[in-house]
Amino acid sequence: MAEALRISRSLIDIVNAIEVEGDINSKVKHIVENELIRRLNRYELTVRSLEKKYGVTLSAFKKKGIVAKKGYSYEVETDMWEWESSEDGMKTVKAEIRRLRKV
Repeated sequence: MAEALRISRSLIDIVNAIEVEGDINSKVKHIVENELIRRLNRYELTVRSLEKKYGVTLSAFKKKGIVAKKGYSYEVETDMWEWESSEDGMKTVKAEIRRLRKV
């Protein structure tokens, strides 16, 4: 059985102002889906940018040992961590979008 939640009237008013169609659940679902898509786009942009910068995918970047070849520079190591984080973020957000669409 679904648990009842309390949402402030001012928050409901904001949701109703930005989402005009549907009940409160469908409106919140739409807002959440849009946010997840925005995050996914940000992660995808980061991945594409780093693939372009280094001319390889993340797996090829690691296999070629580019971090070592570049002397373990702060920039290259930071790029690798951001790249890995973005790849993981894409997987997580895609899973959440699939889960949300089943609700």
